[in-house]
Amino acid sequence: MIYAAPQDMINRYPNRDLVQLTNEDPAATTVNTALLSQALADASAEIDSYLEARFALPLSDPPAVLNRIASDIAMYRLQALRPLHDLEEARRRYEDAIIMLTKVADGEMTLGLALDNAEPPVAGAAEEVTGPNRVFSRTTLKGF
Repeated sequence: MIYAAPQDMINRYPNRDLVQLTNEDPAATTVNTALLSQALADASAEIDSYLEARFALPLSDPPAVLNRIASDIAMYRLQALRPLHDLEEARRRYEDAIIMLTKVADGEMTLGLALDNAEPPVAGAAEEVTGPNRVFSRTTLKGF
């Protein structure tokens, strides 16, 4: 499943950066949406590799946060190919996205999905356990 469209990236990032990152020709003035689509498809596949351990894919109603994460991962990958500016900001966003996806995969963070794609219950929740009456107690073991 693709979590972000080229228009999402165009809305999120400066046009001049996207034009420069998606075109070999320095005289280009428009965003190469085919390259942008491929970067977003790759980012979405990377996201799915984290989510597939906990969710049935494709998600019927993906949360909006996955749109931002897909865009950040795609932007990082594009900048890594053609360093336009300082790559550190893109790397930080990418690493933040991966940390969040890892937490989702480990059950430490939720995506806030609707009931039809409900997340599994959080491990460690207290449950009341019942069993037979105790055989040994302080009273029955007194003197041993």
